[in-house]
Amino acid sequence: MPKVTVSRVIKAPREKVWEVASDPKTMLEWWPGSESVEILSRESNTLTVRGVGTMEGRKATMTETWTLYPPEKIEQEIFEGPIRGRGIQTYEEVPEGTKVTWYSDISFKGVMGKIFGSLLVGSKLQESSAHTLEELAKYIENR
Repeated sequence: MPKVTVSRVIKAPREKVWEVASDPKTMLEWWPGSESVEILSRESNTLTVRGVGTMEGRKATMTETWTLYPPEKIEQEIFEGPIRGRGIQTYEEVPEGTKVTWYSDISFKGVMGKIFGSLLVGSKLQESSAHTLEELAKYIENR
């Protein structure tokens, strides 16, 4: 399974970063390739979310759970779609703003997963994750 860790300081208070990062609906405004997001259920601090978007030019639908630990951490588990696995996002106050760290441990499933896996191996997956985090930072810093 590819493991990826990316970090970036976002020049904004942690509460502002958390407000955007913990709301799946805002992904449509900053996550590259996202087309739709639906919150399937919400129970206590756990959301089940289905997203549709493009990855490497191909349409993909993924369903995942988000467990929220405001304002420090989001744990994700992708359980349906071409990618499966877990992720952890942390939000740490630093003098310059908020240090955001994303960690993912994923695998690629099925025919579409094998296509995505061959396209997103190694440094390409790291690069894609860093680009997405950069888009989040731009969105927040320009609000």
